[in-house]
Amino acid sequence: MSASSFRATIPPEFHGKRLDKVIVELLGGAYSRSRLSGWIREGRLQVDGEVLHKPGVLVEVGQQLLLTPPSLEVPEPGSALEPLVLYRDEFLAVLDKPAGLPMHGNSAGDPQMSVANWLVQQFGPDLPIGQGAERPGIVHRLDRGTSGVCVVAFDRKTFEDLQSQFAERTVEKEYHAICYGKPRFRSDWIEKRLYADPKHPSRVASTNSHKAGTRDAISYWEVMEDFDGFALMKIQPKTGRKHQIRVHLTSVGTPIVGDPFYTARNFGPGMLPDTCPEVDRTLLHAFGIHFEHPMEGGQMHFRSDYPTLMQTVLDTLRREKPVQSDS
Repeated sequence: MSASSFRATIPPEFHGKRLDKVIVELLGGAYSRSRLSGWIREGRLQVDGEVLHKPGVLVEVGQQLLLTPPSLEVPEPGSALEPLVLYRDEFLAVLDKPAGLPMHGNSAGDPQMSVANWLVQQFGPDLPIGQGAERPGIVHRLDRGTSGVCVVAFDRKTFEDLQSQFAERTVEKEYHAICYGKPRFRSDWIEKRLYADPKHPSRVASTNSHKAGTRDAISYWEVMEDFDGFALMKIQPKTGRKHQIRVHLTSVGTPIVGDPFYTARNFGPGMLPDTCPEVDRTLLHAFGIHFEHPMEGGQMHFRSDYPTLMQTVLDTLRREKPVQSDS
């Protein structure tokens, strides 16, 4: 996908200022200063037809700028990483996101393949950015390794209404996960609070403490199917914290198969049957979502079938790891 070039003339009020600071202002904060500085060093900015590589050069009134951002990567049509549109109207769409595709990049203009870049390619550049310029159209997130349903918005009013529904916890979300272990109960609530893991800044940890820096997190779970050493579980999160389901399930001794971060002692891929395919992703799937249509009213229900890997693992457990009868 080709990115649009940006042209501008240096106005009098920016005379004598640093190039990187000026371009941030001229673009209205659409890209971070660090992102633009990187592009300048890569030779993506011309001043009066000359390529400059130093973000700190001082500009002069009347100079002509030409910025050419890198092309955005998007999934190839028909590829395993292309999102499937389950529903679309003029206000919103419901997607089936494949595992391995992140929802958005690290900052605006990040060319890495993502749902956000795919949305811009499919539906244009004027998607709402209420969650940040790097998240056009994105209403809520799924982890890179999580597959399944997610909702995106095409205009600000729709976006804000959906955001309110999530904030008021009226959106019903249902996840399914293949987990290690034997759950102690058939169903239960987990209300452990979450906080940033000081040892791993990109992860979170659970606690029963209400100390500063913790956030409430509530998940309901129930066992759908038992196996020898494994369980298929349904999870309905009532809050939407980062990595919430993964951390909560690990905290009660049922970590999700394939999770690279949140694990528990005595559980690992060696427990899987030899005939099981290699598990290269977290076997967590956003199975269903229920919300009210922001503009037209009415209840919207959507479900997503298990992806091939998850279904194959599940079929293998049913065949080779059935629960043994006590009789």
